[in-house]
Amino acid sequence: MPSLVDGSEFESRIRIDLLTKTFQLRKQILNFHLDIRARYALVLTICTLYVLGCKNVHEVHPQIINLRVSVYSGKEESDLAAKYAIAFEANHPNIHIRIEPVAGMDNNMKLTMQSVAGTLPDVVFLVDSNVPTFNRYHIVKNLWPFIYNDQAFNVKDIYPQMLETGKDRNGSLYMLPRELGVVVMFYNRTLFRRAGLPYPSPKWTYDEFVEMAQKLTVRDSSGRTTQYGFRANYNWPGLYASLIYSEGGKLLSPDRMTSLLGSAKSAHALHLLTDMVTDLQIAAPQDATLTSQAIHPFSAGIVAMTPSVFPAVPKMRATMKQFDWDVQRMPRGSHKLVVTIGASGYGISETTLHPQESWQFLRFILSTEGQKILASQGSGIPALKSLAKDSCWRKRDLPPQNLNAFTDSVPYGMPWQDSLIFADPEVVDVVNEAFDRVFLKQKSVEKAFDEADSRISEILKKRARQ
Repeated sequence: MPSLVDGSEFESRIRIDLLTKTFQLRKQILNFHLDIRARYALVLTICTLYVLGCKNVHEVHPQIINLRVSVYSGKEESDLAAKYAIAFEANHPNIHIRIEPVAGMDNNMKLTMQSVAGTLPDVVFLVDSNVPTFNRYHIVKNLWPFIYNDQAFNVKDIYPQMLETGKDRNGSLYMLPRELGVVVMFYNRTLFRRAGLPYPSPKWTYDEFVEMAQKLTVRDSSGRTTQYGFRANYNWPGLYASLIYSEGGKLLSPDRMTSLLGSAKSAHALHLLTDMVTDLQIAAPQDATLTSQAIHPFSAGIVAMTPSVFPAVPKMRATMKQFDWDVQRMPRGSHKLVVTIGASGYGISETTLHPQESWQFLRFILSTEGQKILASQGSGIPALKSLAKDSCWRKRDLPPQNLNAFTDSVPYGMPWQDSLIFADPEVVDVVNEAFDRVFLKQKSVEKAFDEADSRISEILKKRARQ
């Protein structure tokens, strides 16, 4: 079981008792007039007592290493970490896993402060967008030396696109991804049938997607929209960035010093996205309250299509009982198909006193056994290619049925390092403001994002000088 108690306490008490007895006997030698033979015998007794005592300590209670592991707070994450710990400890009786939940929003701040204070956990939970920050502040170690020195660890079985999410620009690896993360389109098959539409095919285009969204939008006699064809977090980089690449645009200049959101092809892609809300009115406004209950509008049947990831599946299964639904790859743009990929995972803290034990825990999570534990939770697809067709996550009796949409999307993952910049909090604020200006019709896409480019480029230059 995961331990919260220092396993060396018992051993320390025994050592103190032995030392106390040793000093008491030593005092006898100094205070009493013993002949040479008696003194020699007494000294020999002291040494034997101490050596045998230490030996008995290890026989009674072997050295236990407490490995501190940080996880995001929340029942799902805590339950998953506990399962990892129990299975790992079964084969590593000398290592106890101590789980330290951290509230998601406070995770970066707390770990950064712990790094400064020298109190970092041994194993650190992080997500792809944390990698640049954690690397910059020397919070986690480069994992390649551990991998190169562990011939039994098959790093080639991990999806290479997922492995990229844990790297920096120089190729150093700071996070082992625990899952396959890819964005797909969730769609309501019941609403498609009602509209007389065919289901989306793997080769559908963005134009076909817009046409479907139009036909899936329903208004009542007063003109009020009662059903939208689409809804998303439009200012999410995982959506607008992949669409920009799909339309042939770019996020950044080759030297990554200049933002290109307002460039011709990028602005065209942003128009496609925002026009669905402002002009065509076939996508729900981002701030619209569409349901009075704590249920996603897609689950309520108010939205026909929405992009999401596999961790959303358990909630959809639990709340979407009255509708038939499935998933499909994201639509192809006029240039090519590009999808968002991402992952969460684990790293080894820079200050750990137990690097090898920490590595043993990481490699367990990426073992077949560890990956099946993840899959058993129902909210993650294994990061191992060898489990792509495994029943541990493919539940044939439950939706969605088109699980190939996830694995088949992997080869189309967008350039990772560029998109990470747009997850930076300071850059996010600038982008969000630009989207707000467009949605409120205060500025055109071109004007809003041209101004955003200037501000983002200044941020990038400032970071380069630091």
